[in-house]
Amino acid sequence: MIALRRSVIPVVVVLVLLVALFYAAFPTRTFMDQSSAIDDAQAELDALHEEYFALRSRLEELSNPEEIERLARSEYNLVYPGEEAYALLPSPPEPVELPDLWPLNALVSSLSR
Repeated sequence: MIALRRSVIPVVVVLVLLVALFYAAFPTRTFMDQSSAIDDAQAELDALHEEYFALRSRLEELSNPEEIERLARSEYNLVYPGEEAYALLPSPPEPVELPDLWPLNALVSSLSR
């Protein structure tokens, strides 16, 4: 009987410790998951605040009539009545010069005819 107690008591103690560890670890893992979710939400909130303030400053810029006129002229090529708008075309590309190699000689001679 005493030998049975000596072998059962450590097993019971280990089982009790495992159950206590499970109940202690489970809420800790949930707490860590929630803490991580809170950090992610805080980072997203900070990004949204930055975007809000950037849009707010852009709104203040666009409430200025001079800024609206500058944007209309530069981005949309708008002019006042009686004004003329001119557009400069880009320069034409340089002609392609082919090297004097065997397969290209036939191509150059056929294009030059």
